[in-house]
Amino acid sequence: MKYILLAIFSLAFLTNCLTTPIPGALVNVTSQHVVGDATGNTLTSAKVDKSGKSCSMSFTIANYIFFGAGHSIDEAAKSAGIKKIAVIDRDSISILTGLFYRECVVVWGE
Repeated sequence: MKYILLAIFSLAFLTNCLTTPIPGALVNVTSQHVVGDATGNTLTSAKVDKSGKSCSMSFTIANYIFFGAGHSIDEAAKSAGIKKIAVIDRDSISILTGLFYRECVVVWGE
């Protein structure tokens, strides 16, 4: 009984606060389209010509010390030279329920 409780508490402790909509046991790859309009229109009148990506990644032990750099809209826009943002998307990968994870912001625009 002690080992079962230890396993349950260990899993609860090792589960990080991830923003994936559906947690997966082994591998979870999600992609969300972040937009302010329910009809799917773009945020501004900009064309979708280029895309830039900014990611942050971490793993369980390092998460308590350092979350990871990146994961900002400004950094994603600067990496592709985007001046007008049209659409913002989000990608995330989680391996073994947060043992390793990567979250990215993808910016589309001109």
